[in-house]
Amino acid sequence: METKRMIFVILITVLLSLSLPVRTDYVRPQPRKTLHFPWKPKHPSLPHQVHISLAGENHMRISWITDDNSAPSIVEYGTLPGQYTLSSSGETASYNYLFYSSGKIHHTVIGPLEHDTIYFYRCGGQGPEFQLKTPPGQFPVTFAVAGDLGQTGWTKSTLDHIDQCKYDVHLLPGDLSYADCMQHLWDNFGELVQPLASARPWMVTQGNHEKEKIPFFTDAFESYNARWKMPFEESESTSNLYYSFEVAGVHVIMLGSYTDYDELSDQYSWLKADLSKVDRKKTPWLVVLFHVPWYNSNHAHQGEGDGMMAAMEPLLYAAGVDLVFAGHVHAYERSVCQYWPSFLSYSYVISWIYDNVVLYLAETC
Repeated sequence: METKRMIFVILITVLLSLSLPVRTDYVRPQPRKTLHFPWKPKHPSLPHQVHISLAGENHMRISWITDDNSAPSIVEYGTLPGQYTLSSSGETASYNYLFYSSGKIHHTVIGPLEHDTIYFYRCGGQGPEFQLKTPPGQFPVTFAVAGDLGQTGWTKSTLDHIDQCKYDVHLLPGDLSYADCMQHLWDNFGELVQPLASARPWMVTQGNHEKEKIPFFTDAFESYNARWKMPFEESESTSNLYYSFEVAGVHVIMLGSYTDYDELSDQYSWLKADLSKVDRKKTPWLVVLFHVPWYNSNHAHQGEGDGMMAAMEPLLYAAGVDLVFAGHVHAYERSVCQYWPSFLSYSYVISWIYDNVVLYLAETC
C-alpha cells in the first residue's frame, strides 16, 4: 500500500507541475502565436523527427524520417558513446495526402534492453548520436502526462516544464501536432519534440485533431498511424488506435475516442480481453488514457464522451482501474472517484497558481 501511495504522489506531482491554471473565475490567457521553425535543410539521408516508444517487454521502437527513400532502416546502439555493439533493422512506411508526399518513415525495434539504463544510438548508419534512457523495472516510476500539445508558445512552455521533470515515460492522451490536414505541420511538430521524444519513450493516443479525414480522398488517422506507431501488435490489438503496455508495476491502457467503441466493436472486445489478463500482483497499478473526458465541468464539452462511457465504463469499473487521464479540455482538473450508476454530482479538486504557490479548491458543480 505504501508503494501505491508513493507512485500516486509522484503522478500527481508531475501533473501539477505541468498543469495550466484553472478555477471557476479564472481568466484564460490569450493564445500564443504559432511557432515558426527555422529548420536548416539536412542531407536527404540524415534522420530527423526522431522519437522512441515502448515496443513490448524490454524493447524500444526507434522512429525517424529521411528524405532519401534508399536510406536503410538500421539502428546501431550500445551503452557507451560512439561504441555501437548491437544493431537492428526495421520497417518503413510512407503516405500521400493530397499534394503532400511524406518522406521515408522508419520504425526499428531494438532490444532486449536493460532496465534503467542509458543507451547511445544512431539511425540509418550515419548522422548524429542520440541517447535514451530505459524505464526502471520496479517502483518508483515517474510519468509525465500532457496532451493537446500543438506548436505554439504555450507548447514550448509545456515542453520546457516536462524537460525539467526527471520522468521515465511521457503519456500523451491525444492531439499532438494540430496539423489539421496541413502535413508540413506534422514535420514541424516532429522536429519540435525530437529533443525530448528521442530520449524518453512517448506513448500517445489519438485525438480529434489527428482524424484528418477528407471523404473520397483520405482515410482518417493516415498521417498519425504512419508517423507514430505504437505497440498495438505487441499487445494483441488490431489497431494502432488502441493498445496497452507495462512499465515497472503499472499496466497502461491507451484507448481511442474516435474509433468504434460499442459492445460489438473490435476495440471493446480487445479491451475486455486485455483487462482480463492484468495481473495485479505484477502490476498493482492500472491506468487508462483516452482523449475525450467522460467527466468534466466545462460546459462547452458536456456529453462528448457519453457514448464511450456508456459502453466502456462498466469494464473499467469491474477491473478496478486506479486512474484515468484524458485531454481535449484545455485545463487541469481532477475528480474524486466517479461511476455513472452511483453518480450524484461533479465533485472536483481544481488547482491554480497564484504568486508561485499551488492552491486547491474543492468544488461541486
